[in-house]
Amino acid sequence: MRRLRQVESAAVVDVVDEKFPARAPVGSWHLEVLRLQPLLIELVALLSLTGVAALAFGRGLRAGTVFDEGVYLASLDALEHGQKLGSEVFASQAPGFYALLETERAIFGGSVVAMRVAMLVLALVGCIAAYYVGRCIAGPLGGFLAMALMATSSSVENEAVRVRADMPSVALSLMAIAGALFAAKRRGGAGLLAAMFAGGALAAAISVKLLAVAAVVPVLAIVLRGPGRPLAAALGAGAGGVVAALVAFDASVLGPLWNDVVRFHLKAESAHIYGAPTDFRGNVAKVVGAVAGFHGLLSPFPWLVLVGGAGTLLAWRRRQLLAALPLWLWATASGAILVLHKPLWAHDVVPLSVSLAVASGLGIATLMVQSRLVPRVVAAGCVLLVAVTIAHDVQQTTGGESPGIKWAATVLRTRTPPGSEVVSDLPIIPFLADRRQPGTLVDTSWTRLGSGWLTEAEVLRTIDRHHVSAVIVGHNFAGYPTLLRALRIRFPVILRRERVSLPGEGRVEVRIYLPADSRSVGAALDHSS
Repeated sequence: MRRLRQVESAAVVDVVDEKFPARAPVGSWHLEVLRLQPLLIELVALLSLTGVAALAFGRGLRAGTVFDEGVYLASLDALEHGQKLGSEVFASQAPGFYALLETERAIFGGSVVAMRVAMLVLALVGCIAAYYVGRCIAGPLGGFLAMALMATSSSVENEAVRVRADMPSVALSLMAIAGALFAAKRRGGAGLLAAMFAGGALAAAISVKLLAVAAVVPVLAIVLRGPGRPLAAALGAGAGGVVAALVAFDASVLGPLWNDVVRFHLKAESAHIYGAPTDFRGNVAKVVGAVAGFHGLLSPFPWLVLVGGAGTLLAWRRRQLLAALPLWLWATASGAILVLHKPLWAHDVVPLSVSLAVASGLGIATLMVQSRLVPRVVAAGCVLLVAVTIAHDVQQTTGGESPGIKWAATVLRTRTPPGSEVVSDLPIIPFLADRRQPGTLVDTSWTRLGSGWLTEAEVLRTIDRHHVSAVIVGHNFAGYPTLLRALRIRFPVILRRERVSLPGEGRVEVRIYLPADSRSVGAALDHSS
């Protein structure tokens, strides 16, 4: 009987279990949500800050093009139409930069805005890498401040979307540092793969712009502090793979590339280049001015760097934030290279601005978590200053391409045969007019002319050899009277436009030299000039 009751009870329990299945503990789901909530908040904050950086950087998408952008866009156009880098197209930068440009063109398109969008994407990747670097060393707050200070620097903001090598090389450098930090925190295959990635990114950064060699210092400092030989070997393997790929791709023109990338710059170091500092003191002033920005000491960025540096020193006294040392070594190496580099231009200073921004962001983050009130108040003031600066910058507008540049492009389109070659010391004009340029003359910069690497005789020989249909003078050619006299003989029809504004260079007169048979074409354009 007792056995029967036990069986009946078990049956009742089974029926109840079928109608009312067992539930998970009520608190477990809430605990899972609470565990993920900080990560979700951090992700939303990261995406929001990335969007703000995109707005700040993206203001320059339709700004007027600077001289260097015209050089690189014309070089890319020449490569697209079959000319060979090094042997036919002068290489103003290391070959990795042109590989990057060709990749961006294939993905985004070849217009000015499309190429700038590609640069913007790469700049945002660099910002996210800066966030990861800061997070690894000083937590989420350090990551956000490192990223935000990048958007506060006027030199970074001005160069973020420019079709130049500076920002891409810095973004790749940040990716290399981020990969090195990941490798140092992992064991086994994941760490080795991260070290290989760091080496590849570092080699790619240097192949884009040689000044990125300063990033070798922080990457090695991080890797050698970890397990040592295995990570160093993986780092070397990654770098070697990128170098081998570039050498294999450009094997037939290594000699000309060496001349353009190395020998040319070595010769330019000893020449007096118009617009560049001539001595060590001039370089120091140029570096300080570029880092501080247009308003000098009235700009917020140098003061943020000062507070970040002070916060780092205070943390080091307590033997905290020692992992930030490689970032300050990066800034030191960048600064040392820049003050010795000749000729030095303002855009060359971007690596120093970025390294200072990331390192200083971590220093400010440590002040935020101090037990004393004064450091926390100072850090909170810095955060407010960063927010106000970015909000102010986002609201600023930038002018588009100069009407004079558009006029010159229109003249070329109407006065020269489609697909014909033209020569210009403002290479953006033929690019906008969809006209080809001889690859040897895509770069007619002060550096190339002032160093003697490009001579007036070579310019005239190229003009005659390529039977160009027009020559545009509005920049560096204007300072060579002998060249101008020779052009007037070859191209007697001259259209002029005065007070054409060039970004960062004031106003110039643009002259378009055309052959005699163009007199009967487009008389209305003569009156408009």
